[in-house]
Amino acid sequence: MKRTIIIVVLLHVLSTYKLYAQNYAPVAVTGFNQDVVAEAGTNATAVTSSELDLVFNILYSTDFATANSILGGIPSNGIISNGRYNFQLQDYTLNNSLFLSSGGAQPNTVGSGTLTLVTPAAFSQLSLLAFSTEYYSDLNVVLNFTDGTSTTGSLQTVADWFDGLNAVISGFGRIKRLLAPPYAVDGRNTNNPRFYPFDISLSCTDQEKLVASITVTHHAGGGPNSRGVILAVAGVMNNPLSVTPVTTPAYCGKSNGSASLTVSGGNPPLSYEWNTIPVQTTATATNLSAGTYTCTITGGNLCPFVVQADVTQQSTVKIKALARPGTICTGSTTTLSAIPSGGKIVHYTWQPGNMSDSTTSVSPADTTTYIVTGEDAFGCTATDTIKIMVIPKPAPPVVAPLSICPDSTTTLTIQDTIDAFIYNWYPYPSGGDLAGTGTSFTTPPVKETTTWYVEAVNGLCSSDRTPVTVTSLGVTATPVVTASAITSNSAIFSWKPVPGATGYLVSVDGGPYVAIADTAYPVTGLQQESVSIRVIALGALPCQNSAAGEATAKLKPGDVFVPNAFSPNGDGKNDIFKPEGNIKAINMKIFNQWGELISETTTVGTGWNGTNSGKAQPSGVYMYAIKITLYNGMEIIKNGSVNLLR
Repeated sequence: MKRTIIIVVLLHVLSTYKLYAQNYAPVAVTGFNQDVVAEAGTNATAVTSSELDLVFNILYSTDFATANSILGGIPSNGIISNGRYNFQLQDYTLNNSLFLSSGGAQPNTVGSGTLTLVTPAAFSQLSLLAFSTEYYSDLNVVLNFTDGTSTTGSLQTVADWFDGLNAVISGFGRIKRLLAPPYAVDGRNTNNPRFYPFDISLSCTDQEKLVASITVTHHAGGGPNSRGVILAVAGVMNNPLSVTPVTTPAYCGKSNGSASLTVSGGNPPLSYEWNTIPVQTTATATNLSAGTYTCTITGGNLCPFVVQADVTQQSTVKIKALARPGTICTGSTTTLSAIPSGGKIVHYTWQPGNMSDSTTSVSPADTTTYIVTGEDAFGCTATDTIKIMVIPKPAPPVVAPLSICPDSTTTLTIQDTIDAFIYNWYPYPSGGDLAGTGTSFTTPPVKETTTWYVEAVNGLCSSDRTPVTVTSLGVTATPVVTASAITSNSAIFSWKPVPGATGYLVSVDGGPYVAIADTAYPVTGLQQESVSIRVIALGALPCQNSAAGEATAKLKPGDVFVPNAFSPNGDGKNDIFKPEGNIKAINMKIFNQWGELISETTTVGTGWNGTNSGKAQPSGVYMYAIKITLYNGMEIIKNGSVNLLR
């Protein structure tokens, strides 16, 4: 029965490429997942890791054939050659095949695998040595390049390992994967099994890239158990073309220049096509006037390579452009000079401006490149360029004035600074000694309103100085705090508004400060004898903040409430029996109707949940004895009964 294998080829196949076909050489790769070649000994299972089809067939080497007195076998050295194809199989003692099936459903296979090149390289063509078992397989192949790109192609078909066409090698036989001989060779008499090459031609763009790996994915097959096998990779290396153009200038405007290409590498035969009229087809183009020329070089891989050659115009006279100074500020003037050599120049032209003297003064508004052209008596010209750097005068820096407290320092900061600028600070509007440098300036202590000045410097150019005034401010008054509405667990502290205050900071009992805008602060939920507060009035600046105003409230002694019933049913209401009040310490005991102690706690707030040793107690009346210590030191004894309701 004939069977077929399908592979996705990554690039279009150029039929004309075969005109210059070159030999495929082995490409070393890693990534094989199964050992399917028996290479030594008499136990095929010991030297392989997987069979290849449903009837347990595997490959074997000629050394294995000799050891077991059978015929056939693939070359023990792993070299598979036929015509242009030269493959090197992986070491038979290692994993030597990429064994695939759709979704990796078949034993010992994977749905997709990647063969990684030991040494990434550029290729014009690649070929995979492959076959399929249990009818054909649909395989998708993707080339992955070292630059991170990948190339995918379209689905194609190739034969199964029996009876396919265009095999690289065939008739070497196959055997069962057994523990011991005898082994029966299958397929040799019908020139089977067979390995097939699948050529992959790379586009001209991809031939310049280094192939890093090859990913193969099994999509489908001719049967539910189809398997694909990749044994080796071979390729035709792409020999990059290196071209160095060498030109001879055209003299004095005549067509007497030339361009010659020094070529190395490439894929022969090479053809040349210059864009001259008429077209020249050798590596050297002659009789050229000054200008830019291109030559298209086409190699045996039909990939065009375009090289540019610039033929200049040469004269015996030369010219040198100078500027003094070469860098100016906006609005300043510089002098341009043209210095001839090798001959006498009779006419000068400066552009832009169309100036005709050898020396001239200019005042460009922006950085400008000037071109001077000198012409000798024979009409030969020489040119040179000079760039005049124009540095814009910086705009005056923008700095916000500040108000600070007396005898304190502050930092003045320039808005929207430019990294390339230098900023200088002075105590005077002009002249004077430098007070500081940088995008910010920290003043000395300021006793009274003072003005500093700052300028921006861009190279040779300085801006006008910007005045920055620092105003001295006062300190906010301290709040006078009083306490009112004092209860056993709360108090309200208040104070009159402080003139100029922007808000207040409040700290309770030495805790962290919180910001408020009101002039009263209630403190609730207290369980202590007294509470203290500190209040700071905030000024416009931190250094204007007031000293802390303080007050203390002594809380009133409070009553203790003991409930007479509770229902521990888990509804979140009255689930725990416990006293409520300003309690500092507690000792609570619970007794049943027979006077037995069933619960005791000394932890404030825990109470009794209606259980004894984890067991729920029945509904009824229970007795309690509670000793309580309040935060003010008072001790209270509570005895009574409580109803447990369920």
